[in-house]
Amino acid sequence: MNTVSVRTPRTAGAIGLVEVVGDLDVLLTPILGRQPASVGQLRRESFGDFDDGLVYRFAEDGAFCFPHAGPMVVRMLVEALVAQGAETAQHAAAFPEAAGSTEALLLATLAHASSPAAVDLLLTRGIRQDDAPLPSAEDLERSRRLDVLLSPPTVAIFGPPNAGKSTLFNALADQQLALVDDVAGTTRDHLEQQWLVDGLMVRLVDTAGVRESSGLEADAIRHQSDLFRNADLILLVANPDQEFLSALPESLTLKVGLQSDRGIHPESELSLSVPQEETFQELAVAIRRRLLRDEDLQHTGAWWYPAVRAARGL
Repeated sequence: MNTVSVRTPRTAGAIGLVEVVGDLDVLLTPILGRQPASVGQLRRESFGDFDDGLVYRFAEDGAFCFPHAGPMVVRMLVEALVAQGAETAQHAAAFPEAAGSTEALLLATLAHASSPAAVDLLLTRGIRQDDAPLPSAEDLERSRRLDVLLSPPTVAIFGPPNAGKSTLFNALADQQLALVDDVAGTTRDHLEQQWLVDGLMVRLVDTAGVRESSGLEADAIRHQSDLFRNADLILLVANPDQEFLSALPESLTLKVGLQSDRGIHPESELSLSVPQEETFQELAVAIRRRLLRDEDLQHTGAWWYPAVRAARGL
């Protein structure tokens, strides 16, 4: 088997290291413009028209290539070797049953996908052919939106004290993880739990109530700012007597009125009376639709998932 492996350490440096194993006449001659040196020789070479460097042949079927260490140059050399029939060794070795390096990337992505919906989409729409034509800009944009299926996005519950955040979190997590009390400010740090929402796995976070405070509680509340900046979706919650907070971009929020048995909040997009399990599915679908569009899930176009985009330099 002809393989190529990038051995360059993930640190700054001037020289890259790419190991090539297999039929070197087939793999390297078209790139170097001449046959590789004899075993044991180190020779200066030109790597096509994009770089020059050194090649050391350590065996009849093995050589080390030393291009400049910039990631673009290393990627171009790897792509040139792949074009001559080499497979990226890390994926080929891990998945010997794969028909090619791209299918190995697909299998590796399947192995680490967090959401059940990702499995179906990867099997039916994931790129697996080494010679698949390049995608359009629209295909790439849609593919990037589907990436949310591979690693759980963060959904943070955010609202004023005593709105019912922890009660909602406990009901969704199906266990008493957050302390519930009628005293404002009971939850002083954040708790998190993974939750499957309509086929999409999310990281659900319960945060401290937002209010003026001091001391340890103030430190905990300030800590929430990082969660808000990094959250993929904010569930803004409030009971009928409270106002929704409005300091976050609308595109990142879903307004959920809690304690709806006491009345429906006029600004809520969804109303819940916790605990009512029949309403949880409605909330799950609403969350999933904010994070991942129905039309993207239903589209029949190919999914250029992150690993294959990286391999193609997209």
